[in-house]
Amino acid sequence: MAGGNKKKKQQRGKSRKNGGGKKPAPSLKDVLTQAESAMEMSDIDMAMKLFGYATQLLRSRIHGDDAGNGSEQDKCTLANVLGKMGELKASCGDVEGARNDFLDAIELLGNQQEATDMMQGDDGECNISTAQNSESKAGLYLYLGQLSTGTEALTALRIGVSELQRTVSILDRLAASNDDEANGMDIDGELNSLNLKRFMVETKRQLCAAYCSIGELYLTDLCEEPDAENSCEAALKAAVEIDASAQIESGPFESELGPSPPDALQTMANLRLSQSRVAEALDCIMKTYDRMKVGCEAMSGLVGLATDKEGVQEAKARELLELDAASTLPEYGFRLQTAKIMLECTSLVDDGNNNTKERCSESAIQVLGSLLSENDEVIEVWYLLGCAFMSCSPPNPDSARHYWENAVDMLTKAKEQMEHSGEDVACELEVIQSQLEEVTKKLDELGEEMETK
Repeated sequence: MAGGNKKKKQQRGKSRKNGGGKKPAPSLKDVLTQAESAMEMSDIDMAMKLFGYATQLLRSRIHGDDAGNGSEQDKCTLANVLGKMGELKASCGDVEGARNDFLDAIELLGNQQEATDMMQGDDGECNISTAQNSESKAGLYLYLGQLSTGTEALTALRIGVSELQRTVSILDRLAASNDDEANGMDIDGELNSLNLKRFMVETKRQLCAAYCSIGELYLTDLCEEPDAENSCEAALKAAVEIDASAQIESGPFESELGPSPPDALQTMANLRLSQSRVAEALDCIMKTYDRMKVGCEAMSGLVGLATDKEGVQEAKARELLELDAASTLPEYGFRLQTAKIMLECTSLVDDGNNNTKERCSESAIQVLGSLLSENDEVIEVWYLLGCAFMSCSPPNPDSARHYWENAVDMLTKAKEQMEHSGEDVACELEVIQSQLEEVTKKLDELGEEMETK
């Protein structure tokens, strides 16, 4: 009896060892959820491993014996995963790897689109899946455009624009149909309408950004093309028109999507400066500033550059609005470029128009103040603040001196650190020395100017 019990226990133990402790493989949904979380946490290595595993699972399902069951949905999911992997590779500098992932994703979406078109027949009927497919392909082509230069970039951007235009056209038809079942949105009528409108706003914002990218190409890589100016003008006029439409339509979704980015206005200001149409450039760049004024002033107030002299109650009343506006400001580089365009406008605008010049200079100070508040270690911002105070009417030499002297101190420290680094930084040292000489010259000229008064 005792021996028999011992044998049974051994068998039960073996059974637990062989199968009882084995964990089931994670589902595709769980893997993708974990990958997205890793991507949000900037854990690139983990995200790449998880997306890579998901890619293997999806490819095996697509090419397996049961590929006919839901394979189109699997292709769509795989295209999305490849797009995410392309983004991660691009962020790590693996441009070729990112390009290959984007091209593979585009091919998958192209095949899915062909299958969808065959199912719909020749009547041209569209649904939300068709729009989402076109929007996804557009995003991939726009990424390819960012990874490319010259005419190659232009080709990718134009295809992206074409896909976004197709998306807008489909959404217009769906909104006009008022047929929830045909729209393919498994939600009630009111929410369905809102979903379509939000999708429309998001798509128009992407379309606006794509036209801006085309305009910037003609201002840089393709500026020597025979019809560069007219092509740039056409792209940016389209961008401004779409931006105005999206801004009107985004009202109900602004808290969710944030305010419309003023990219089109800033890029148009840049074009107008290149055409020596200063008044129009000034108008565009001030409209750009108006879209981020509240946030810039809130941020610049943190470094003592606020302009409004309010009482305590008024300041408290604005606090929540300013906090929200500051959190949705355009990115650092965009604001820096805005300030540079403003200062170029002040240097070119007619001195007789002091009010316009003064407003532009003060606005540049507020934009630069928002940058200083965000990161006070960027030497260029200190230098430009000095320039901004000298562009005022009348100039403010005391404030300009303060910012230029700080810039000199920071450049001197950076130079010393490079000299003692033991690395080959000859080119970087040459740049810093040139900047030091430029700022020192401005301080010397400022000193001479103050002595003569």
